[in-house]
Amino acid sequence: MAYFKINNLFSNKRFGFIEGRSSTLQLLQILDRWTELLENGSQIDVVYTDLEKAFDKIPHKRLISKLFSYGIKKLLVGLRLF
Repeated sequence: MAYFKINNLFSNKRFGFIEGRSSTLQLLQILDRWTELLENGSQIDVVYTDLEKAFDKIPHKRLISKLFSYGIKKLLVGLRLF
């Protein structure tokens, strides 16, 4: 986690598992934004997705390769695949 923070690899839109960036804070921010848009006469369209099983469906070797491309070491990933 520290590596990603130090190297600025988290988007400002990332919430939920970063200290000081809770899911509740994300909901409050989006609610404020939606309120602002509605007050200015804009329309809001929202799509909700359930990503519960998403991790099971991604190609794990590609994910691991991506982690390595970010500089995450084998030891940290805990792999013996390579």
